[in-house]
Amino acid sequence: MNKPDPKTRRKRRRRTCYDRLRARMITARRVRRVDPASSAAAQLLAIIASLVGRMPLTPPAPVKYAAPSVSPAWAERKQLAQRLGVPVRYVEITMARGEVPYSILFHHIRGGGASRRDAMTVLRTRAPEASIDWLDHVDVAGRWSDLLLCFVRGEYEEDTDIKLLASTIAWLDTLSPRGDIAGPEETGTGMGSSLVPRPSKDSDPTNDEGGPKGRRP
Repeated sequence: MNKPDPKTRRKRRRRTCYDRLRARMITARRVRRVDPASSAAAQLLAIIASLVGRMPLTPPAPVKYAAPSVSPAWAERKQLAQRLGVPVRYVEITMARGEVPYSILFHHIRGGGASRRDAMTVLRTRAPEASIDWLDHVDVAGRWSDLLLCFVRGEYEEDTDIKLLASTIAWLDTLSPRGDIAGPEETGTGMGSSLVPRPSKDSDPTNDEGGPKGRRP
């Protein structure tokens, strides 16, 4: 059996810390490359476990709605509004001026929403009674531009009443296109001419000779 050469033993280098660290890095790389799916599965399982742990075991109890408490001042204003027959927003101005001006009503009508609804409620009580049906038509059909044209800025609010009546008459004209209630030409309203009797030959109190109508001798 051949004996190892003593010179060869001297050439062997001892392992240092660097060699050990290099060996550990190589081993760690091999472990990572062995089964990457197992690492992903472990991470996914940990995420699912954390989500399940956060979920409550029992469903939450239903929370009953509690209406906010009404202040005494608000309750007093509401009672006063019911006595005056106006929405709550018009209590102060009604008490100060006796009625809501047309300028405020038409401003709220232009704004829309709940303010328009309250303004229309008051406008039905302020406008001429003959215009109530037309106001209902405007509310249903959404002809707000026609209604806003009736407002006349000025000192006398009666001008707005006149415009409301004129718009009501024009609306009634559209309901009778046959002209059975066509009005006098000088007014241009298209109403009332059928209500005025027209003179006819039969209703002439005189005969052809100029004398009183009756039997001839």
